Order: sequence, then C-alpha cells, then structure tokens
Amino acid sequence: MSRPANHRSAARIARSLLANRLPGSRRGTVRQHLARSGYIAQTIWRRWQVGPYQWQLKHLRWYLVERTGEHASGTRYRHWLTVRLLILALDHDGWIERLDGPWVRPSGERGALKAGRPALEPTPPANRGAGQ
Repeated sequence: MSRPANHRSAARIARSLLANRLPGSRRGTVRQHLARSGYIAQTIWRRWQVGPYQWQLKHLRWYLVERTGEHASGTRYRHWLTVRLLILALDHDGWIERLDGPWVRPSGERGALKAGRPALEPTPPANRGAGQ
C-alpha cells in the first residue's frame, strides 16, 4: 500500500484498520481506541510521513517513549493497549514482546504479562441446506 498523502488520511487508515477488528458496539472503549489510533497515526505521520502499513517498530517505540512520556501511567497504558491492537491488526505479533516498557502495566511497573482477550476471528457462515 502506498504512503498516505497527509496526516488525515493516515488517521483514516488507522481507524479503518481497527474498525474491522474490534468486537463490540461503537460506544465507549471501542470508540476511544478508534480515536487514539487516529491520533497515533497522525503523530507518527507528522514525524516520519509514513502510514500504518509502513510503520516499523522504531515508530511505535518513539511514540510510546516520546509522546506518552509525560502522561500518567494509566494514560500511557491505554495508549499501549491501542498500539497493541494496531500491531495485531497489522499482523506483526512479534513486535509486542519487543515493545516492553513502563507503559505495559497500568501501575507503570514492569512484569510478566498475562494472556489477554483473544482477537476476534471471523466465523465462517453456517452451511445451511447441505446434507438436509
């Protein structure tokens, strides 16, 4: 996929990337993740002029270190959750372990991670009428 032309199109791509992967209604947490993903994409685009499909590990690490460094630990954690969802949507699962930092826990302390909620996998449609 080609690079986005501006920060707005980078944000739109990031939001659409997550919109199809997040379960649930478009209220509350899902809406917050979509808004944060757009902000993350805009911030990275303004620094490097790359969109979500061109991101490298260094872009996300820069965002988490430099752009969330002054935030409270709970806010950094919420940004980390959105970054993690973006990584999973981009199918770069190996990046998650390599982005260890104080943002990984709400308390700001490092430690082993527990398994989280699995990503929503699309279910195949039921085969109706076959064999009946």
